Amino acid sequence: KDGDGIVDDEDKCPAKPETRNGFQDGDGCPDELPKAIKRFTGAIKGINFASGKDVIRKGSYKVLDRAAGVLSQYKGLKVHVAGHTDNRGKRAYNLDLSKRRAEAVVKYLVSKGIGNDRLKAEGFGPDKPVANNKKASGRAKNRRIEFSLAK
Repeated sequence: KDGDGIVDDEDKCPAKPETRNGFQDGDGCPDELPKAIKRFTGAIKGINFASGKDVIRKGSYKVLDRAAGVLSQYKGLKVHVAGHTDNRGKRAYNLDLSKRRAEAVVKYLVSKGIGNDRLKAEGFGPDKPVANNKKASGRAKNRRIEFSLAK
């Protein structure tokens, strides 16, 4: 009845459409992400790498451990890990570096018990800036790891 594509006999909320957000999408009910999950979507502050490398800095482990804890608590979540760089250097190198950094985050989370089948790494290099690359502060914002819920 509600047009969400879930058969009414299996839809726990047949009068209200499902919210497709990667969280409890199969029950047929509208939902809002819990605060713990919201904290780990978008650009994740505190995940840093050695300059020009895919080596996660030790200071990032606390943030990644909290992310692993959330993923352990919500076992149905699948996460897309996206790496981004600024525009300095060659584009091909930045695409590769951003993918390797995203893969390093996935590897870390897997080492904490999160199933590899729940994680996907992708690198965008300089292609999706969130700030102007002309200033150091903008370049710093563009060098980031983002988490999004996979649907």
